[in-house]
Amino acid sequence: SDGAPWRGAGLGCGAVGVKALWPAAENALHTFTMIQLAHLPNSNTIEFLGNATLNGVLTHSLQGFNASQLLPLEPPKQWQEMESSLQTYLHSFHMLVQVIAKERNVQYPLHLRCKLGCQLSPDGASHSFYEVALNGDDFLSFRVANASWVLPGHKEEDKLATFAHGQVNRYPETTSKLQSFLETTCVEFVRRHSMMDGQHRRSHAPLVLGITLGAFALAALAVGVFVCTGGWSSGTRGDHAPASPHSTVCGEARQLPSPGKGKGMLLSPHS
Repeated sequence: SDGAPWRGAGLGCGAVGVKALWPAAENALHTFTMIQLAHLPNSNTIEFLGNATLNGVLTHSLQGFNASQLLPLEPPKQWQEMESSLQTYLHSFHMLVQVIAKERNVQYPLHLRCKLGCQLSPDGASHSFYEVALNGDDFLSFRVANASWVLPGHKEEDKLATFAHGQVNRYPETTSKLQSFLETTCVEFVRRHSMMDGQHRRSHAPLVLGITLGAFALAALAVGVFVCTGGWSSGTRGDHAPASPHSTVCGEARQLPSPGKGKGMLLSPHS
């Protein structure tokens, strides 16, 4: 519902002038942060909400299956291509959750909050982060130094958390590729924008959207992994045919079927 309290969690940043993206002081701490919320009230419904901020200024938003750029950072053609890819991914993720729900009695509602990004200090040092919370409780966090996920101490005996921990540590999309994204791509983006003057920012701006949408995809992947407790079943609803019974989304996971146009790749531990 429109008044659901989860909608306001961590999304209180307001859009202000473009000049505020880059603090005037060279000694400022520069931060790029992405937040994505996924709310599953039942097995047939999913609601997405998210945003990206650069130095506290809202640059992109995600509501439902619709992404918006709130500042003119991306040329129209590139924006349409990226937006289409994101929508394709989110729809394929929804299909994944529906199929998984048939395999095991999942307790709803579920609410996921992913917060990820990077910081660049005045001395050139960087810090990256990826934190996942489930139903308001710390669930997983990513250790960039060794490209691995860790459990909070109180979750070490939790069956769902330990299952998710084992799964997300198996896939390059959520280990080595995520490490590269947070440690290199994100940091270089922040470094470039913190050093450029206003006349040259636009030429490098398209990178921000690639980072933002890549982060949303990784966040959605995390949801699929830790909700996942079984394989694909027949009788999938929607326009997509079910996968082969010899291909599962967890455990002995292989590549999921492509949902069509756009970037629909989810789990593929052997790629």
